[in-house]
Amino acid sequence: MKEIVSLPLGEVTVGMQVAEAVIDAGGHVLVPAAAEISESMLHGLARREVAEIRVVREVVEDAAAVEARRAGQVRQLDQLFRKAGDGAETRLLYQAILAYRMESGS
Repeated sequence: MKEIVSLPLGEVTVGMQVAEAVIDAGGHVLVPAAAEISESMLHGLARREVAEIRVVREVVEDAAAVEARRAGQVRQLDQLFRKAGDGAETRLLYQAILAYRMESGS
């Protein structure tokens, strides 16, 4: 599962993904959202005295927690889809929503 967190610049490492664009006081984009942090970006942000940035971080969950969350999502979707029928399109939509919710942690 991924989460978005604010980290002090000193804790940001090369390879992390920027969650929200980093903007200076003048409104200029220093680093666009979804960019992968490089060494030169870190130096540039430090020179501009950027204190912290929001990054996407992968969270490792134990298998039991993932399965419990999945079971809860399945129960919710079963309730929502109880009158939707058994068509192929319905099953595809169900699976797509389940995958999205599991990825986003909703």
